[in-house]
Amino acid sequence: MTAPAITARRSWLALGAIGAATLGGLAACGKPATHRRTSSYANFDCKDRSVLYFVVGSLAAQEAGVSIDCAEAGPRVTRYTLSDDGTRVEDSQELTPGDFDALWKRIDGTGWRNLRDCDAPAGDNEPVYTYEVADWNGRTTFQCDGLHQPFPYSAIVDELDARAAKIRGDRGRNTLDIDDSDLDDDRR
Repeated sequence: MTAPAITARRSWLALGAIGAATLGGLAACGKPATHRRTSSYANFDCKDRSVLYFVVGSLAAQEAGVSIDCAEAGPRVTRYTLSDDGTRVEDSQELTPGDFDALWKRIDGTGWRNLRDCDAPAGDNEPVYTYEVADWNGRTTFQCDGLHQPFPYSAIVDELDARAAKIRGDRGRNTLDIDDSDLDDDRR
């Protein structure tokens, strides 16, 4: 390169470094990124509403469950699994008051206040579902055995599972680890 070309290149590099430092400084001077809540949070009335179902003995884990509640940390959905060794893995996500109310309305429409333990035919090794639903008027707990839950029990599971599937986290990704170490080298 010629001397003027080298000088021009150094000028551009220096300008790039100054520009990057300036942008970095401007970003650092700005307000920290915070999640701003809308006024609907201020007007939200939890009314002691909560819904939980968990299943023991499923294929997913020794115990797995999904819940919505709003009493402790605002409206949120939580999903968890509990493995045979007692390891609990949990993911949760905040819900908007509108999302919480819409989900509650669909679950409330199942008639949960009138549900009791169901008499679904189930084998000895089939999973057991336990439900806990509450609002300002009371709380009820009921169980239903069997892989396939009858209506309206299934509606509670379906609504909670559909919302829990939207939680971002490692558990929501479709991954599959395959151990192929036992295959012969010539088959790979």
